[in-house]
Amino acid sequence: MAAALKLSYLNHSGFTVETESKVLVFDYYQDPAGIVSSYAVGTKPLWFFVSHWHGDHFNKHIADFEQQTAQYIVNKDVKLKQVAADKLHPLDIYDTISIDGVNITQYGSTDEGGSFMVETDGSRIFHAGDLNWWHWMGDTDSNNAAAKEMYDKEMSHLEGQVIDVAFFPVDARLEAAREWGILGFLDKVKITKCLVPMHYFGTPWQPSIDFQAKHDDVPLWIPREGGNSITILL
Repeated sequence: MAAALKLSYLNHSGFTVETESKVLVFDYYQDPAGIVSSYAVGTKPLWFFVSHWHGDHFNKHIADFEQQTAQYIVNKDVKLKQVAADKLHPLDIYDTISIDGVNITQYGSTDEGGSFMVETDGSRIFHAGDLNWWHWMGDTDSNNAAAKEMYDKEMSHLEGQVIDVAFFPVDARLEAAREWGILGFLDKVKITKCLVPMHYFGTPWQPSIDFQAKHDDVPLWIPREGGNSITILL
């Protein structure tokens, strides 16, 4: 049987990635379809990742799954005191650690916390957290210039990366700038298997004609509601 990754959408920026040996859980916030609970009674260990402490990315009740969880990898500002110290790994920006053969780097963000690159079972998976080009149409020119500078700095750290699966924000509140971040991201990295939009704060993203013209070769999966899933052959 061919190796595969199963991606499932929890809510907002929350996803699971089932690999051959484990289940990665990114930015668990809400899980109306009970995906994580269903994995918790399975045979594969859970690995939780928390990009930052915002309430739409972090839910302290991930500690309820401790018995089924191998590791909790969190941004250093996330206060998760309810789990055993030997399972908890707070990371600073640009830290890299290796745990049980899993290589993890926390990259930066343009908001709170960071973003994660995870290498496991032969795949490279990136979850952006709140890393995005936060250009707000009603903001001042100076604030938007600062946002662009922050975004460019973080993209420079990712330039040249080859990623199998990436999760990246496309926030509807950014209006005409909704795609600017994901377009710039694709200018810097190569996605081999699947690009997944997240952090909608509104209607699910529909790629524009401009996006399709520039990146029609990028494989997309656009989840629309919690419980949606897709299996990707490797």
